[in-house]
Amino acid sequence: MATQSYIERANELRALGESARRRRDLAVAREYYEEAAELLRNSTDQMRFAHTVRHLGDVYAELHNWSNAESCFVEALNIYRGQPSSRLLDFANAIRGYAVLKDKSGRADESRELWAEAGRMYQALGILDGVKECNLHVGPANESIS
Repeated sequence: MATQSYIERANELRALGESARRRRDLAVAREYYEEAAELLRNSTDQMRFAHTVRHLGDVYAELHNWSNAESCFVEALNIYRGQPSSRLLDFANAIRGYAVLKDKSGRADESRELWAEAGRMYQALGILDGVKECNLHVGPANESIS
């Protein structure tokens, strides 16, 4: 029997993390995502790592662990911004997650630019629900995205 590659194991852990998150078992989801992220951290597939660490950031945010969530989002966004192969939807979702974190951790002023950036991406993708959500957070001092 062939040995499972670290990429296959990371994908398996991500799927388990997604399942646990859907069940709202956030502690278990965190463990799966942490292990998957560690396996992928130094891989050649940095986009897969960025996607995984972004989901880990979402879980940390849901657990109100703002510091760990923020470091995950910053790490994911640095990769997305530096990779020409970034998928726009994944990038927009990472920015949205970071904006949510800023709002929930009491830094709404810092989140407005992130909401606007995500909104422009959702607009480009034709995701009107995303644009609407972003417009709600951009605030009266700024123009809406659409």
